[in-house]
Amino acid sequence: MSEQPVFVDPWWDLRCGSPTEHRQREALATELRNEVAAGHPLHRVSFEVIARSEATDDIIIELTTGGWAKVHLTWQGPDRPPWPTTTIYNAIGALEEDLRLSR
Repeated sequence: MSEQPVFVDPWWDLRCGSPTEHRQREALATELRNEVAAGHPLHRVSFEVIARSEATDDIIIELTTGGWAKVHLTWQGPDRPPWPTTTIYNAIGALEEDLRLSR
């Protein structure tokens, strides 16, 4: 089993499986797919939403090919790259460090 990030306030871990979390994950995934256009690093990439910030429009996704990404949703899709802004992390430590620094 691969290592998984740990989320603390203001992040809401959506992996727990409650109906509310399931609906949130699906709605956020749909929004992200609507915003990502050709030329964006996440265009046609498979992912799963695993967390969202309660302070910003940021979400964390786990890429099925490995790694994670922090994405700032615009709620105005489809957008032109580089929107929505995206940071991809190949190492869990880099993701968790960025989340600590952005609190």
